[in-house]
Amino acid sequence: MKIIRFFLYIALLSPLVSQAEEHWYNYDHLYLQGGTYTHYTASDDYKGSKILISLEAIKDNDWLYGLALFDNSFGQFSQYLYLGKKWNYHGAFEGFNTKLTAGLLHGYRGKYEDKIPLNNYGTAPALIPSVGYKTGRYGVDVHMLGLSGLLLTVGLDL
Repeated sequence: MKIIRFFLYIALLSPLVSQAEEHWYNYDHLYLQGGTYTHYTASDDYKGSKILISLEAIKDNDWLYGLALFDNSFGQFSQYLYLGKKWNYHGAFEGFNTKLTAGLLHGYRGKYEDKIPLNNYGTAPALIPSVGYKTGRYGVDVHMLGLSGLLLTVGLDL
Protein backbone atom coordinates (compact mmCIF):
# COMPACT_ATOMS: atom_id res chain seq x y z
CA MET A 1 0.00 0.00 0.00
CA LYS A 2 2.86 2.41 0.82
CA ILE A 3 4.49 1.87 -2.55
CA ILE A 4 1.21 2.68 -4.33
CA ARG A 5 0.96 5.95 -2.40
CA PHE A 6 4.57 6.79 -3.29
CA PHE A 7 3.88 6.39 -7.03
CA LEU A 8 0.67 8.39 -6.65
CA TYR A 9 2.70 11.28 -5.18
CA ILE A 10 5.07 11.15 -8.13
CA ALA A 11 2.15 11.17 -10.57
CA LEU A 12 0.60 14.19 -8.83
CA LEU A 13 3.86 16.14 -9.06
CA SER A 14 4.59 15.23 -12.69
CA PRO A 15 2.70 18.19 -14.25
CA LEU A 16 4.85 20.56 -12.23
CA VAL A 17 7.99 18.68 -13.24
CA SER A 18 7.08 18.85 -16.94
CA GLN A 19 6.61 22.63 -16.63
CA ALA A 20 9.99 23.01 -14.94
CA GLU A 21 12.03 20.74 -17.20
CA GLU A 22 11.34 22.91 -20.26
CA HIS A 23 14.04 25.36 -19.15
CA TRP A 24 15.26 23.67 -15.96
CA TYR A 25 18.68 25.31 -15.79
CA ASN A 26 17.66 28.77 -17.02
CA TYR A 27 16.52 31.14 -14.31
CA ASP A 28 16.23 34.89 -13.89
CA HIS A 29 17.61 35.15 -10.35
CA LEU A 30 18.23 33.27 -7.12
CA TYR A 31 16.40 34.09 -3.90
CA LEU A 32 18.07 33.13 -0.62
CA GLN A 33 15.78 32.92 2.43
CA GLY A 34 16.40 32.41 6.09
CA GLY A 35 14.04 32.29 8.99
CA THR A 36 12.60 30.71 12.05
CA TYR A 37 9.07 29.55 12.55
CA THR A 38 6.48 30.08 15.22
CA HIS A 39 3.77 27.52 15.83
CA TYR A 40 0.25 28.60 16.55
CA THR A 41 -0.78 25.25 17.98
CA ALA A 42 0.58 23.94 21.26
CA SER A 43 2.39 20.64 21.73
CA ASP A 44 4.71 19.39 24.44
CA ASP A 45 6.75 17.64 21.71
CA TYR A 46 7.85 20.88 20.01
CA LYS A 47 11.51 21.69 20.51
CA GLY A 48 11.13 25.45 19.99
CA SER A 49 12.08 27.72 17.11
CA LYS A 50 14.28 26.26 14.43
CA ILE A 51 16.41 27.88 11.76
CA LEU A 52 15.55 27.41 8.09
CA ILE A 53 17.57 28.24 4.99
CA SER A 54 16.33 27.89 1.44
CA LEU A 55 17.46 28.75 -2.05
CA GLU A 56 15.02 29.31 -4.91
CA ALA A 57 15.74 29.68 -8.61
CA ILE A 58 13.09 32.02 -10.00
CA LYS A 59 12.42 32.15 -13.72
CA ASP A 60 11.37 35.28 -15.60
CA ASN A 61 7.80 33.86 -15.87
CA ASP A 62 7.69 33.54 -12.04
CA TRP A 63 7.84 29.74 -11.96
CA LEU A 64 10.41 28.61 -9.41
CA TYR A 65 12.13 25.62 -7.91
CA GLY A 66 14.06 25.30 -4.69
CA LEU A 67 15.38 23.41 -1.72
CA ALA A 68 14.81 24.23 1.95
CA LEU A 69 16.93 22.75 4.75
CA PHE A 70 15.75 22.98 8.36
CA ASP A 71 15.28 21.24 11.68
CA ASN A 72 11.60 20.39 12.02
CA SER A 73 9.53 21.17 15.11
CA PHE A 74 10.72 17.96 16.72
CA GLY A 75 14.44 18.60 16.25
CA GLN A 76 14.91 16.35 13.21
CA PHE A 77 16.94 17.53 10.20
CA SER A 78 14.49 17.86 7.29
CA GLN A 79 14.41 18.90 3.64
CA TYR A 80 11.75 20.27 1.28
CA LEU A 81 12.41 19.95 -2.47
CA TYR A 82 9.81 21.91 -4.40
CA LEU A 83 8.46 23.59 -7.51
CA GLY A 84 6.09 26.51 -7.48
CA LYS A 85 4.59 29.67 -8.90
CA LYS A 86 4.77 33.26 -7.68
CA TRP A 87 2.17 35.95 -8.41
CA ASN A 88 3.16 39.62 -8.15
CA TYR A 89 0.59 42.36 -7.59
CA HIS A 90 1.18 45.73 -9.19
CA GLY A 91 -0.60 49.04 -8.78
CA ALA A 92 -2.23 49.49 -5.38
CA PHE A 93 -0.43 46.40 -3.99
CA GLU A 94 3.02 47.12 -5.44
CA GLY A 95 5.65 44.88 -3.83
CA PHE A 96 3.21 42.27 -2.51
CA ASN A 97 3.12 38.72 -3.83
CA THR A 98 1.66 35.31 -3.17
CA LYS A 99 3.39 32.02 -3.81
CA LEU A 100 2.35 28.39 -3.90
CA THR A 101 4.90 25.59 -3.79
CA ALA A 102 4.43 21.83 -4.07
CA GLY A 103 7.06 19.23 -3.40
CA LEU A 104 8.39 16.45 -1.25
CA LEU A 105 9.02 16.91 2.45
CA HIS A 106 11.50 14.53 4.05
CA GLY A 107 12.70 14.09 7.60
CA TYR A 108 9.76 13.34 9.91
CA ARG A 109 10.77 10.00 11.38
CA GLY A 110 10.09 7.68 14.29
CA LYS A 111 7.28 8.65 16.62
CA TYR A 112 6.78 11.91 14.66
CA GLU A 113 6.23 10.40 11.22
CA ASP A 114 2.45 10.68 11.65
CA LYS A 115 2.70 14.43 12.31
CA ILE A 116 2.50 15.10 8.55
CA PRO A 117 -0.17 13.48 6.36
CA LEU A 118 0.68 10.78 3.84
CA ASN A 119 4.20 10.26 5.19
CA ASN A 120 5.75 7.14 3.66
CA TYR A 121 9.39 6.18 4.13
CA GLY A 122 9.97 9.54 5.83
CA THR A 123 8.79 11.46 2.73
CA ALA A 124 5.44 13.14 2.15
CA PRO A 125 3.92 15.48 -0.41
CA ALA A 126 3.56 19.07 0.73
CA LEU A 127 1.74 22.14 -0.51
CA ILE A 128 2.86 25.44 1.03
CA PRO A 129 1.16 28.78 0.33
CA SER A 130 2.78 32.08 1.30
CA VAL A 131 2.30 35.83 1.20
CA GLY A 132 5.23 38.20 0.85
CA TYR A 133 6.44 41.72 0.37
CA LYS A 134 9.56 42.65 -1.58
CA THR A 135 11.31 45.95 -2.15
CA GLY A 136 14.45 46.07 -4.26
CA ARG A 137 16.54 42.97 -3.53
CA TYR A 138 15.02 42.34 -0.07
CA GLY A 139 11.85 40.52 0.90
CA VAL A 140 9.88 39.08 3.77
CA ASP A 141 7.46 36.14 3.49
CA VAL A 142 4.97 34.36 5.74
CA HIS A 143 4.43 30.68 4.86
CA MET A 144 1.51 28.61 6.13
CA LEU A 145 2.66 25.20 7.34
CA GLY A 146 -0.51 23.14 7.19
CA LEU A 147 -2.62 23.83 10.25
CA SER A 148 0.35 23.65 12.60
CA GLY A 149 2.36 26.79 12.15
CA LEU A 150 3.54 29.87 10.36
CA LEU A 151 7.04 30.44 9.07
CA LEU A 152 8.48 33.95 8.78
CA THR A 153 11.44 34.32 6.43
CA VAL A 154 13.57 37.18 5.19
CA GLY A 155 15.09 36.96 1.74
CA LEU A 156 17.69 38.43 -0.57
CA ASP A 157 17.96 38.30 -4.37
CA LEU A 158 21.35 37.02 -5.47
